[in-house]
Order: sequence, then structure tokens, then C-alpha cells
Amino acid sequence: MNVLSEMAALAFGRPSPDADDETVAAWYEAKARLHQHLAEQGGPESVRERAIAGKAYERSRQLRAKLEVA
Repeated sequence: MNVLSEMAALAFGRPSPDADDETVAAWYEAKARLHQHLAEQGGPESVRERAIAGKAYERSRQLRAKLEVA
């Protein structure tokens, strides 16, 4: 994974407030993958990165569950 490319893609690809739930869920999933990757590198920020990844995965799951109900 190229961390800088992924960070740029997340920054520039952040969904607009009126984006559909599927788009937002995919963005949170990508964010989670990036932070999980950073956590796996170890170091003093790995616990924080893992927490960010967990929250992003959870938000993605919530949005996808909302889509299944609709």
C-alpha cells in the first residue's frame, strides 16, 4: 500500500454531505483499511491507528446495514 497515495485519495475523495450511503460507506471502508495498515506497522501511534480503523469499519457497517433495511 502506498500510504501517501491512499491519504491523498481519501482527502480528495471525501464524500460530500449529500453523498449516498453506499459512497460514504465505501469511503469509510477505505479509511479503515489505511488506518489498519498504519496500525500494523507498529510504533507509538499503532494503538490510536487501530482505534481509528475500528471506528471507521463500524461506521461503514452501520451505513451498509441501513442500506439493507431500506
